[in-house]
Amino acid sequence: MAHKINHFLLLICFLPALAGCFNTTVDTRPIKNPDDQRAEKPSVAVIHEETAALRANEINTSHWIHLNRPARIPILMYHSISKGNNSLHVPEQDFQAEMKWIKDHGYVTLTPAEAYLVLTRDIKPGKKCVLITLDDGYRDSYRTAYPIFRKYGLHATIFMIGKKIGAHNHLTISEMMEMTKHGISIQSHTINHQDLTLLSPGRQKAEMALSKALFDQMFTQETLSLSYPFGRYDSETLKLARETGYKMAVTTKPGAASRIQGMFALHRIRISPGISLTRFGTLLDRANQ
Repeated sequence: MAHKINHFLLLICFLPALAGCFNTTVDTRPIKNPDDQRAEKPSVAVIHEETAALRANEINTSHWIHLNRPARIPILMYHSISKGNNSLHVPEQDFQAEMKWIKDHGYVTLTPAEAYLVLTRDIKPGKKCVLITLDDGYRDSYRTAYPIFRKYGLHATIFMIGKKIGAHNHLTISEMMEMTKHGISIQSHTINHQDLTLLSPGRQKAEMALSKALFDQMFTQETLSLSYPFGRYDSETLKLARETGYKMAVTTKPGAASRIQGMFALHRIRISPGISLTRFGTLLDRANQ
């Protein structure tokens, strides 16, 4: 297993040369802009295809609540759980209070696969749901956030940068392996964390495809979700994310997530340091309405 992962990491070093190997015109059918598919239900064929892709997760939705409108959920966006001099740092004390609030107020913390079903099927495992995400894969995701998640029995998702695995102040393979056994999902933040809109289509697709292949093999999973570096994307990025095999992608645009935005342009709620618990709760509650 470790040998295969190291092989993938070696391939990452040759990313520029590999970029030309990704054919971005294999599927010549027109791809609709997600903004042109507002509140559009997926076709039966698409439902069967995507349900099959998610079957391995064995999610029992028989008891879930059925909605009569497009589902909305808050996707929380964190980065580093530490003290710092910018909005990307949320102190441990604040973070613990926020996670305790989520637990105390009966929120269901979703996995990426569950969030996908909520947003595409308009069903929810509870009236109040949230997807907790941390970008970049900083070491404090393991040392600080992970013990808090375990304390309160919460699921969360870490969007990891492929080339940062084992780098200074970032997660190691063993740390990620441990977390995945206890409700933490590792998803894609590309390989090099570059602004995708500045790259050629081939380079964009390589960034997404290599990261997905890495995490698919590393965790024996289907990596469903992508977080765009810096929240930057364009119409080509949306098309390539779909072609690469992801089922959804998140941005940094503020607000509740809904398929009305397009499953590859989902909004998130940035949690900044110093936010009051009252404000925190209002953001979550409103996003579930």
